[in-house]
Amino acid sequence: MDIKSAFLNDPLDEDVYIKQSSGFIQSGKEKKVYKLTKALYGLKQAPRAWNKRIDSFLHATGFKKCASDNGLYVNTNDCGNLLILCLYVDDVIFTGSNLKMIGDFKHIMMKEFEMTDLGLMSYFLSIEVIQEDDGIFIH
Repeated sequence: MDIKSAFLNDPLDEDVYIKQSSGFIQSGKEKKVYKLTKALYGLKQAPRAWNKRIDSFLHATGFKKCASDNGLYVNTNDCGNLLILCLYVDDVIFTGSNLKMIGDFKHIMMKEFEMTDLGLMSYFLSIEVIQEDDGIFIH
């Protein structure tokens, strides 16, 4: 799944000021700047703000971050079902042992974030994934 607005509109933890954009400069206030309250694309603080937001959302939905990989999260329910999520910038891939748990999580994610469902994974980080009835093959 691809999150469309990952680096846009996330709350900032620090004060960030930008110059007025050309074409939008107010006459008599040319030396004034804008104080941002939310992240914009291209802002150095945007990736940090996005990571903080997605991390707190995943923790609130029961995921625990893997100690050895900051982009890997695991969630288990009372029945012992497992949901594994991999986060890479604004792309999310997940799998699990229960189709209902996967569907419920997908619904929760789409309610929280504007997302594009890319379907079954076929290519990710230069790895081709072939999913067939007799197994999953990667190369």
